[in-house]
Amino acid sequence: METQAGDAVQQPEETKNSPTEQSLPPEEPIILKKLFPRAKQDLDALFPEPGMKKLLKDLVRTRQKNARFLKRVNLGEVEKEEEDEPAETP
Repeated sequence: METQAGDAVQQPEETKNSPTEQSLPPEEPIILKKLFPRAKQDLDALFPEPGMKKLLKDLVRTRQKNARFLKRVNLGEVEKEEEDEPAETP
């Protein structure tokens, strides 16, 4: 018996979901004390929701990436280029 091109072959639910579930590593708990060591309050108690903890962790990563980017940028060269350009007069 032949199947037509329009017929979809159905797979069991277990085979559809199992490869993606097995490939995800187990998540480590986010400890805000480690991310914000200078905080005077217990941030883990203030923000118990996992979504908020993830947002704060992303904030720390973004700050670190921005700091690394700014270190690579040589501001002396940028300011010198701005001074060298003549001012436009209308």
